[in-house]
Amino acid sequence: MSKFTNIKKILIPVILVGIIAFAAGYYFSGSQGGHTEKDLVAEHEDHGLEATVNEKGEVVWTCSMHPQIQLPEPGKCPLCFMDLIPLEKGGESGDEAVSLRQISLTSSARKLAGIATTPVTRQSINVETRMLGKVDYDETRMGTITAWTGGRIDKLYIDYTGSSVRKGQAMASIYSPELLTAQAELIQSVKAKSALKGSSLQVVKDTAARTEKAAREKLRLLGLSKSQIATIVKRGKAAEHITLYSPMSGIVIKKDVVEGVYLKTGTPIYTIADLSRVWVILEAYESDLPWIKMDMKVSFSTEAYPGQSFEGKVVYIDPVVNEKTRTVRVRLEVPNKGLKLKPGMFVRAVNKDEKQAETELVIPASAPLITGKRAVVYIAVPGKEGVFEGREIVLGPKAGDFYVVKYGLNEGEEVVTKGNFKIDSAIQIIAKPSMMNPESGVKTIIHDHGDHAAMDDMKQTKQPDNTLPPIFNSKLGFLKRDFDSLMETANSGNLENSRKQFSALFESIGKVDGSGLKGDASLAWKELSMLLRNDAVLGSGVKDMHRLKSIVAETSAHFKRLDLTFGVSALAEKSANKSEAPEAFQTQLGKVFNAYTAFSEALAADNLANAQKQAALIAEELKKIDHTALSSDAHKVWMDALKNINDGMSAIRGAKDIVGVRAGLEPLSYGMIDTVEKLGIKSAKPVYEVFCPMAFDFKGAKWLQSDEDIRNPYFGEAMLQCGEVERQIKAGE
Repeated sequence: MSKFTNIKKILIPVILVGIIAFAAGYYFSGSQGGHTEKDLVAEHEDHGLEATVNEKGEVVWTCSMHPQIQLPEPGKCPLCFMDLIPLEKGGESGDEAVSLRQISLTSSARKLAGIATTPVTRQSINVETRMLGKVDYDETRMGTITAWTGGRIDKLYIDYTGSSVRKGQAMASIYSPELLTAQAELIQSVKAKSALKGSSLQVVKDTAARTEKAAREKLRLLGLSKSQIATIVKRGKAAEHITLYSPMSGIVIKKDVVEGVYLKTGTPIYTIADLSRVWVILEAYESDLPWIKMDMKVSFSTEAYPGQSFEGKVVYIDPVVNEKTRTVRVRLEVPNKGLKLKPGMFVRAVNKDEKQAETELVIPASAPLITGKRAVVYIAVPGKEGVFEGREIVLGPKAGDFYVVKYGLNEGEEVVTKGNFKIDSAIQIIAKPSMMNPESGVKTIIHDHGDHAAMDDMKQTKQPDNTLPPIFNSKLGFLKRDFDSLMETANSGNLENSRKQFSALFESIGKVDGSGLKGDASLAWKELSMLLRNDAVLGSGVKDMHRLKSIVAETSAHFKRLDLTFGVSALAEKSANKSEAPEAFQTQLGKVFNAYTAFSEALAADNLANAQKQAALIAEELKKIDHTALSSDAHKVWMDALKNINDGMSAIRGAKDIVGVRAGLEPLSYGMIDTVEKLGIKSAKPVYEVFCPMAFDFKGAKWLQSDEDIRNPYFGEAMLQCGEVERQIKAGE
């Protein structure tokens, strides 16, 4: 028997024993220490949570760290290899959800999370900003006495620092060979000028005068005053020593030389500071900067004078933040009466901003969850116990224990101030938009509607949902135009115009009424319009190009999600005029429309005389229209529309009462609708199409208005509010 056969006989039993032992251990550990799928679901339900099931009735499993993972069976997360857990239901307690970020918690869950809420209040803001710093010299009130020419210091009249000096006081005596030479030149030039007074040659006298003037100027540039120069001329003899005088009053804070030292030109001798006014340099935290303004008054105290308060004015705020201390230098200018404030003194400053005459909307500082540029709060949904809604808001500056709210909350709403992190964690687990995963819910809605394109793939245009209200879809089309204008302006780098375009975008979003939406569409619109409004608020107050680019990028990403959800690009293309008419034609048609709206308003007011007057004006404006410049397609549109308009005008002219005039309104309106929609008009006001289902014995009829406040021209005061706005045909200019 070979050696290999013997080894084989030994190894096979050992391997079999190992396999049996491993299987037994796995079986017993799984049955005793492990959890089956049913055990995990039961444990989940014991905590007051309900698992989500799919269409087949299977429990959906997710990862607590990666909620986008949703699988039909338990196991390990493919990203982090953590055990999957049952996906909780959104939990709206049978009620219709009001937000993608909504979650319902049982009373026991709320108790475990320690949920506490506080109402949003409006109050005046009195902010105390505390800063530390020190007294320093006012650099604009400092002077240095220097040697204007080389020489030897033979006498210092002020021989120690801290001495008080007056302007014009003698400071030092200097011997300078250069000054001796310059004095001699001046004396000689004066004598020469005097000797040549009787000369008959004017050029000689002028030369002597110029020489004297040059000699005087040379001494002046070497630091001598006019009186010193005059003394030299008067004496007629050069002085061996020249005295240097103080150019200002103050305190000698530095003495750089001693007697007998030979100086070079420009060597400092004394430094003098005027302490009648000093600077106070303070360090302010970044978060306090919104409350610090130029020229504001700031009070401070020092250790040397306890109980005494000083006051200064902010004259400078450093444009750069100290990266080590995360503070900004703030400089005060302070009058120093009695010279009480000494440079180097430590000070404590308190800035009380009490100028807020208007009240501000505020929330406790513990309410918002802030990550980067975003702030999320959770609000208790009114009338639904235990139901909370997440909302992104725009915060203003922090004011003590509060944050000012710029946009996103209303007074009286209950915000969660304790337990908000736990609510956000629960929101993440059920794969809804949260602080950390803001896009989760919208992605799900997009996929549910059959759009499997990636969020960043803009090559595929989503088609609009025709089941949505026409007025909603039409306004989304105009919103796309405002967004495109914003992008064009922002890319041009015009900061001021970009702010205006952001404000216009905010107004346009507010004009889109989503109240007629239901289900997922309503939730998606509420989420995305909230994000875009916040972007517009931030953009309307942007102060630099770097921040503008950042906000534009965020706005573009949010609008991309809106486009992929509702097909905004397709709606904008659909609402564009297919047969564009010349501008002159559109201007003429705009005048017809203005007369038409006045005619319609007269019928709504039951004013037959005014209606007939406005109808005559419509006829006059129609005669002025020049359609010769229209293209063939546009001309056909105009001819078809004009037939309806003329039929209506004929009926109006032949009518004997207001009922007959109203009968003519119908074909006139349909002709105007086709013209405005397909050819376009020049009008500063928007154009809305309104429908009354009860007109003409429930046949229904349409008309045009320049606003959404319904005034029915078919019934007048009898049923003035009957009807509904179906769509917007034209945006305001």
